[in-house]
Amino acid sequence: MKHSEPFRQVLIGAQENLRVETLEINSQDVTPDSSHWSIRKLTLHGGKQEGVDLIIVDNGKLQFTVVPTCGMSVLSVQSGDVHLGWDSPVKEVVHPAFINLQNRGGLGWLEGFNEWLVRCGLESFGPPGTDRFINDDGEEVTNELTLHGKIGNIPASEVEVVVNTAPPYRIRVRGRVEERAMFGPQLELQTEISTEPGSSTFRISDSVTNHSAQPQEFQLLYHVNYGPPLLEGGSTFVAPVAHITPINDYSAQDIENYAIYAAPTVGFREQVYCMQFLADAEGQTSVMLQNQARN
Repeated sequence: MKHSEPFRQVLIGAQENLRVETLEINSQDVTPDSSHWSIRKLTLHGGKQEGVDLIIVDNGKLQFTVVPTCGMSVLSVQSGDVHLGWDSPVKEVVHPAFINLQNRGGLGWLEGFNEWLVRCGLESFGPPGTDRFINDDGEEVTNELTLHGKIGNIPASEVEVVVNTAPPYRIRVRGRVEERAMFGPQLELQTEISTEPGSSTFRISDSVTNHSAQPQEFQLLYHVNYGPPLLEGGSTFVAPVAHITPINDYSAQDIENYAIYAAPTVGFREQVYCMQFLADAEGQTSVMLQNQARN
């Protein structure tokens, strides 16, 4: 039996000097035998969101929005009355051109932070600070690192949608984001977020490649922020924790309650806990954020 070729549509291509402003495709056009789904590509206008590209995938039961302009971040996810996202003070999807990562002592990243999921890295993902390293001349030099790195504010160089034309008709949004510099990192992120028609689940699959001729240190953090209906006073974090380490003395003071969330509190200082999880033979595990009503 001959396998059907998948449907492909390139939306952004730096090498081809290509950018599709608007597009809408759906199951009727591509997979008429499947349940209903659609993909929309649009460009935002006005304020600091001028020129931002969005890709909205609706599988008939679940909808997610990808932002190629911001490192392929996921703006939000919606399925019925369950929303993955949060009410950020930043209301627009800010174009990286309007963000200076060096602002406020290296905290400029916060001026555009409103996504449900944004990747942090790739050269570094920590707080602002001074990095010391040996350059090509063997001399120690310094570099000022900014909050959470650069990858979340680098537009994707290549974006395409791929839809399998045979069951289970998986819908994929693929992107390539490059963090490169002369005498610096030569890192490439390849990402895919996908789902199937009528499914209540989606999958994110990433790979990072070092294109340098020599080893390159890198870090990758998936920074997710939640709001109602999952996160509220009394919500709990459930996971098979093997080992937990508070990030500082202040966090250590409340380690007994690390898995329980308080209601919104004015002036709250962040508490951070690093964890190692139990996992199966393939290194896979499961975690859950559970609302107060446990429903």
